[in-house]
Amino acid sequence: MTSFQRKARTAEEARSRRMLERAPAVVWKEFADGVQLRAHIIAPPGHSPSAFAPSVMFFFGGMWALEFNEEFVSWAMHLASRGIVCILPEYRTHACYDVTAEDIIADGLDAWRWVRHNAAALGIDHELITLAGADAGALLALNAAMQPMLETRRWWKPRSRDVTPEMPASIAIFRGVVDVEAPEAKYLNIKAEVADANRINPCALLRKYLPPLFCAHGMADPLLDYGMREWFCEQWRDLGNEAEIILCPNSDHTLTHFDVNPAVFEQVLLTWENFMAEQGIWPESVVEDKTLML
Repeated sequence: MTSFQRKARTAEEARSRRMLERAPAVVWKEFADGVQLRAHIIAPPGHSPSAFAPSVMFFFGGMWALEFNEEFVSWAMHLASRGIVCILPEYRTHACYDVTAEDIIADGLDAWRWVRHNAAALGIDHELITLAGADAGALLALNAAMQPMLETRRWWKPRSRDVTPEMPASIAIFRGVVDVEAPEAKYLNIKAEVADANRINPCALLRKYLPPLFCAHGMADPLLDYGMREWFCEQWRDLGNEAEIILCPNSDHTLTHFDVNPAVFEQVLLTWENFMAEQGIWPESVVEDKTLML
């Protein structure tokens, strides 16, 4: 691991970083060289292992070139107040580790398997886990949720069928990378570092029987064009799956940053809450007459 640590750019970002470090954390993955990856847990007040609560695992963004662990702290603080357990795992990136894209993708899959396997100890319902992420973190969430069917069908067994892999209750992507072949993904170095890029490409993994998808994107984003996300959600729905997309005309790549545009933050978060309630995954949200975060 390198000694590089990105400096907080704003007072709000520094505050989120301090809040994250104060949150309870567990080591979810450890390597032979002593490197440990932690998962920070932001839970409702009084949360206990017997709570059986819905949860969200957030994969931070930064296009694997920046460590941005604190990105979803504001989101997690709000959702925890609504009874939802939020898990913010560390994962290796090009910024701080000598790893390949294949290694990073493996961390995403391992994090999903870890949270599902440890659901009871974390006090969460293993059937109500949502995977969420921003830009390349969204790619990790999508890849974990869109694993291909397990081929078990045999011609000599008339009633045999392929097995659906373990999937989260839903997926949420914010300015998410949805096509590893697109120019926007070139800095992830996937084509050079992954033997079969289509194996992890969301566009190549589209199929029936996928979880509900929520997508939010800023229409003024100079790095990732909103049209690609719009197309991806259309394809998701055309295959018979549930999907909702919210496009924010006055937002750019800072879509998830509460301190940059609180109005967009609130609009996206409340729309997501309503979508999740409609899917029966989260309890009904309470619309407030003032901003969600102070």
